[in-house]
Amino acid sequence: MKPITSNQKPPISNAGFTLTEILVVALIFSLVVIIFSSAFINSSGLQKKAFNIQQVVENASYVLESMAKEIRVSKVPPQDNNCPSSPAGSLVIDHPVNGHITYSLSGGAVHRNVNGQDSIVSSDNVEFTRLQFCILGTAIGDGKQPRVIIQASIRSKSALQQSRIDIQTAVSQRFLTD
Repeated sequence: MKPITSNQKPPISNAGFTLTEILVVALIFSLVVIIFSSAFINSSGLQKKAFNIQQVVENASYVLESMAKEIRVSKVPPQDNNCPSSPAGSLVIDHPVNGHITYSLSGGAVHRNVNGQDSIVSSDNVEFTRLQFCILGTAIGDGKQPRVIIQASIRSKSALQQSRIDIQTAVSQRFLTD
C-alpha cells in the first residue's frame, strides 16, 4: 500500500450496499416477520379454543358424574315417559340419604333441588343449552333394570373461539324395581 500524499485523493471504496439490495433485504425480512406473526396468532387462537373445549368437557363430566352417582343409588319413581321421541326436561329421584332430588335446566345452568333447596351444579364458564332425561325400566313388574339416559348440549360462554359439545350417558340403578 502506498502512502497518500497531500495532492492525492484517497481511493473510493465500493464496499457498501446499493439501494436495491437494501430494499430486497427489507422485503424478505418483512415477509419472514409476517409469516411468524401469523403463525403465532393462529397458535394463540388454537390454544384459546383448546382451553374452551377443556372447560366444556370438564364441566360436562363433572355434572354428569355427579348426577350418575346419585341416580345409581336412588330410586326413580315410575314415570310416563315417551322416549326417545319426547324425553323429560327434569329428573326426579328418591335418594336414600338426601331424600327427594330434582335435576333440571334453567337459564343455561343445571339446577339440583334437594328437598326444596335449590343449588346450581354447573360452572359459570359454560352454558347448558339442552338437558333431557329418558327414564326406562321403571314400570312395576316389567323385570327391566331401571336406567336413565341423560342427554346434554354444552357450550362455552367465551365469545372468541366458542366450543360446543353434545354428550349422552346411560346410568343404571343398582337394584331392580318391585
